Amino acid sequence: MFLSQQSFNSALPTLVIFGVNSLEAHLASKIKECKKSKVFIATDQGLVKAGIPHKIYAILKRDGIESIIFSEVEPNPHAETVMKGSELYKAEGCDMILAIGGGSAMDFAKAVGVAVSHPGHILDYRRGEKPVVNEIPTLFAIPTTVGTGSEVTTVSVITDHKAGRKYVIAAPTLAPKIAIVDPLLTASLPRQIVATTGIDALVHAVEAYVSIRATPITDGLAIRAIKMLKEHLPAAYAHPDNLEARSQVHLASTIAGMAFGLGGLGIVHSCSHPMSAVYHVPHGLANAILLPSVVEYNLIANYKKYAEIARVIDFSLISVDDRNAAKSLAGILRDFNQSLDIPSDFNYLGIQFTEDMVDRLANDAMDDKGTIPNNPRKAEKEDIIKIYKRVLPLYQQEATFV
Repeated sequence: MFLSQQSFNSALPTLVIFGVNSLEAHLASKIKECKKSKVFIATDQGLVKAGIPHKIYAILKRDGIESIIFSEVEPNPHAETVMKGSELYKAEGCDMILAIGGGSAMDFAKAVGVAVSHPGHILDYRRGEKPVVNEIPTLFAIPTTVGTGSEVTTVSVITDHKAGRKYVIAAPTLAPKIAIVDPLLTASLPRQIVATTGIDALVHAVEAYVSIRATPITDGLAIRAIKMLKEHLPAAYAHPDNLEARSQVHLASTIAGMAFGLGGLGIVHSCSHPMSAVYHVPHGLANAILLPSVVEYNLIANYKKYAEIARVIDFSLISVDDRNAAKSLAGILRDFNQSLDIPSDFNYLGIQFTEDMVDRLANDAMDDKGTIPNNPRKAEKEDIIKIYKRVLPLYQQEATFV
């Protein structure tokens, strides 16, 4: 479509503070500027063991700011954990939330903000149910992984383990007020986490770039993030002391978050959410495994854009026509995953998937209301089943796309 025929709105409400040691330099002063007195710190046990939340607690205490640490956030945070955290927030008289960690901590923190500012249960406010209408408490986000992008988005993903489903809570008020992106916080990340969360950021950028909601603004953000990740993620994976590589990847993740926060995500996420909710596959790993197969499925909807992505990753394709450059992208992505020691499928789970199991996954994916509508190719349930069969055990060679 010609730009003269388009109209769109773009708002990036989160102040991003980037830089080595920016946490130490800015956190306390920014909280004081907001006139907050007691901070609810949302984090997980892994970071507690690494000492990061207690370091932040000490920084705040030194500046006369009281805080409490809630460290029970689990991967794919549970709805009941959200309610537990909201009760503690209210009981302790907190007046702001500080999320420290990856996407789970930030999803949890946003959901706690909704729970303390709205009546009822957090699942009452999942997409398609009650709207989030009230302002949530002031929220700061400090990402410690290199993939989530949640520090600049208006979305929270919460798991209902009783139903075995992931649900999205979304509203403009969920955007963190400030995100402090400090590359020093990624220095202790295990390389496997760097790989999977880094590819998670790549998926965010790729899906935003080809989304039917994409605009020139999201395109610029997404393609820049793809370039940074292609150039620096392997080095960030190879050596934890490569601060320049970690810095590039950390900022690329935030830029990709801006892109998908405005442009949306597609069926990589539709398919990965059930794998995490039902089989507890880490979100970034599920995305990484699914990405090449989804790209193959989506190609016919937008050869030009997929070709542009392929050329960013492999410059030698600059002289290749769009259709053939695009067709090479899935293989390029599989090779990129392999260089980071990411599995090519879900065989590692050791589960033999039945038709009924695949059918349940496909139903849940099709009900992922925040992602299915944005995909560049309109997906039907049978298409989703074909995608799953390409990456699940026992179904490796059965599905082809046209």
